[in-house]
Amino acid sequence: MTQGHFGKRIFIADPRDPERMVLSSILGRLGYEISSFSNMDDFLEALTEQPRLVVIHAQLEGAADRALSLGSADCRVILVDLPPESSHAFSGFVDATEHVLRGINVRVPEIVMVINDFISPPEGMIRRPPRVAGGYATEIHLREQTMMGHIYNISVTGAFLEIANPPERDETMLLKFQLPHTGEMFQCEGLSTWRVLPSESAAMRSPPGCGVRFLNLTPDQSSLLEDFVERKGRVEP
Repeated sequence: MTQGHFGKRIFIADPRDPERMVLSSILGRLGYEISSFSNMDDFLEALTEQPRLVVIHAQLEGAADRALSLGSADCRVILVDLPPESSHAFSGFVDATEHVLRGINVRVPEIVMVINDFISPPEGMIRRPPRVAGGYATEIHLREQTMMGHIYNISVTGAFLEIANPPERDETMLLKFQLPHTGEMFQCEGLSTWRVLPSESAAMRSPPGCGVRFLNLTPDQSSLLEDFVERKGRVEP
């Protein structure tokens, strides 16, 4: 979904070289127009190019204030931040304003999924779909091979699959994982939509894996996922 001449343009302002470079690489493979900056001065100078979305890290001086001033219907902002001292274990996204999302202690795959939700949401969805953190062991059947991985950031339409050797984009696989409290194995087809390569994950706090879109869900499966996500990972047994 493209909005105007800047529909696919993303700015990444982050002083951390590995994270900035890997995020730029993944988003570039997805067809986004990426400009990345390691300091605030260069970032501010380029703002006349009107990005559709900005990812800015809180370590840059004045990042929080800049994020709030930039956020609008024409420019979404993700402010990547560290967890508060009182809760080092917390991680996830919280709404700072209607157009600014604060990502606390989040990794590159989580940022990619949120960007896709913002710029290229699933058909018929206006708002960013809710997701459940997950982390469930997953059996993956791909090209007559069986592998194990873990599934994260589950929504009604897809998730992130952590796997040692992620498949190429547009490959179809069979997924089997258990949703807590359901008592049954959830099984569906998944389509690889983007990936974090092992070489990209080696230098940073981000596992290799791929984004997957769920395919050919039955009405009962769709209903179960909707209930699971709506209840934030809690389902009636």
